[in-house]
Amino acid sequence: MSTTPSALTPLTFTGVSNYASDFQAVINRAVSIAQLPITQLTNKTSDISSEEQLGTAIQSAVATLAATVTSLGTLGTNQGVTGSSSDSSLAEVDSTTATTPGSYTISNITALATAAAYTTTNGYANATTTAVSTTGTMQLDINGTPSTIDLTGSGDNNLNGLASAINALNLGVTASVIDTGTGGTPYYLSLSENATGSNTITLADDPTGADTQVALTGNAGSNASFEIAGQIVTDASNTISSVIPGMTFTLTGTTTGTQSVTLTAASDSSQISDQLQNFVSQYNAVQTLLQAQIGSNAGLLTGNSMISGVESALQSLLNYQGTTGAIKNLTALGVGMQDNTGVLSFNQTNTDPTLPPAFDSLSSAQVAAAFSFLGSSTSGFGALANNLTEWSASVSGQIAGQETEWQTDTTNLNTQIANLTAQATQMQTNLEAELQSADS
Repeated sequence: MSTTPSALTPLTFTGVSNYASDFQAVINRAVSIAQLPITQLTNKTSDISSEEQLGTAIQSAVATLAATVTSLGTLGTNQGVTGSSSDSSLAEVDSTTATTPGSYTISNITALATAAAYTTTNGYANATTTAVSTTGTMQLDINGTPSTIDLTGSGDNNLNGLASAINALNLGVTASVIDTGTGGTPYYLSLSENATGSNTITLADDPTGADTQVALTGNAGSNASFEIAGQIVTDASNTISSVIPGMTFTLTGTTTGTQSVTLTAASDSSQISDQLQNFVSQYNAVQTLLQAQIGSNAGLLTGNSMISGVESALQSLLNYQGTTGAIKNLTALGVGMQDNTGVLSFNQTNTDPTLPPAFDSLSSAQVAAAFSFLGSSTSGFGALANNLTEWSASVSGQIAGQETEWQTDTTNLNTQIANLTAQATQMQTNLEAELQSADS
């Protein structure tokens, strides 16, 4: 935001004649008159600054409400389904991925996926000077797929050069040099798969000639293995997303005997109640800001289109009516207005007959209907959210457009103030010179 130029300060007249004080009064009067339009414009910039702050506060509050309304629509799409596990020591469910209600039992978790890891059996005397290849060419083989390693460059035919060359191939294997610090050959090459799963790794020197295998010790890693619905499943990862529709779970342990774990995906009504509580709180926050700009004691934004526009968007939320099912409005979910004050409340547990029905008293069928009432990301509350974002969007929203106009107005006003101040300053300088001559 531009800075408003400071007010004029009358020059101090230094005359010596009997009229010096009169001349000072003339200067003061001239400056006072010149200051009037500057003061008016300065007051306008101050008002615009205050309007901009109010607009920003409303924009932020509406954006927060819009996000919650969007979340309500999303709940209608996924039915608030969350995942859970009967034993997290065996398997954990990623609750955010659960989309289809159901219950599944996993048993015979005989193995977890691990990553392949090898080290050279024999050590090297030095990581930078001891040659690792007789010809400067080696070959890394992963599950039967060979890759050539070129060590013919200056200073490459050593353990450090070998590790760097393997890493440069980007084969999903990380090579590093281990210094044990003991014995005459303390340096070893370590090879580790970046991902879990069974992977056999071999390393050979002079693959097109002597094809000498470099002795490696370690393990080839393993795949996860478990049973579901009588079928044995193996996977290179412990995180499984392709077995149960709409659910991702992670194996965390193996079973013994007849041990099993049940993974469940089910609708969670608390997701609706939590979001409705947020909705009521955020709705009231927006309404408070709007009411401060309406009525006999209205603020600077009285009559501004954003007030009536946002108010209309709020009313569309309260007036929304479902067309099917047992739940057709927010009142049926425990949301109601307190004594026509414009303030909403959410009745979750209170059985007071003067309040809307308590949300927790809804039957399972009514909860299912509540999810349907909320709509989706593009219908119901998902669509109603668009009425709010039309105003609150940070770049394309109508409040953002109003703020741009305010900023432009402020810039123009400050330019006018600067020009008037410069003119007044020059006038004062010229007048002081004329009066100084008259005084002399």
